[in-house]
Amino acid sequence: MDAYIILLTTASQASIPEIIVRALEDESVYHFGRLLNSPQVAELVEIEQFAQYGRLLELFSFGVLNDYKTVAAQLPQLSPQQLNKLKHLTLVTLASNEKVLHYDRLIAELDCSSEQEMEDLVIESIYKNILMAKLDQKRRLVEVDFTVGRDVRKQDLPDIFAKLEAWSNTCEEALEKISADIETVNAEAAAKLDDSRNFTNTLQELRSNHVMAAAEGLPRSDSQYESSEYQREAQRVGADAS
Repeated sequence: MDAYIILLTTASQASIPEIIVRALEDESVYHFGRLLNSPQVAELVEIEQFAQYGRLLELFSFGVLNDYKTVAAQLPQLSPQQLNKLKHLTLVTLASNEKVLHYDRLIAELDCSSEQEMEDLVIESIYKNILMAKLDQKRRLVEVDFTVGRDVRKQDLPDIFAKLEAWSNTCEEALEKISADIETVNAEAAAKLDDSRNFTNTLQELRSNHVMAAAEGLPRSDSQYESSEYQREAQRVGADAS
């Protein structure tokens, strides 16, 4: 798009429509907002004979194939390249709104004569990196992973900001829950570590008492810890120490 914006800066008013047509047919260009909002185009479309080029840019910036069918009489006739690109953009819009698309709906929305034609459009869009999706021919579905964004109308910005704010709030709530879960896990780990240290200290104290009792010929203590579990552990610690 940068090349076309540069061309506009030195173009005569009469040559701007040709620049617009070239941009619309360029296989690497799928966003036209900068062109539509440029001062040169804004000035051009105020002239009645060129107003249709403004509507054409609006169609490719925000519209879909069904929009074109509604207003085709008010627009220049689309070339095969432009029509194919509009179908790609229509597919992007559909895939942005739904992650699973049925073949029948795509065939209708893209005005395709066959499943093969529709599948070719999907594959072309994937190769152009405007869509990531998988074709499920058995179930006749297109499963969408990702789409590029399209140009945005100014009146759509409040809704977008609201969605972003809601998403941000959801992320903050998720982070707070994760932080709380981490604190709980850390507290449980610290408690287990304290229990382990207390067990070790008690075991060492018991072992020391037994050693002292044996040295003095005293009877063994009837400690509350005198269980088979502690005896086995004491034996293991004594064996490790020796």
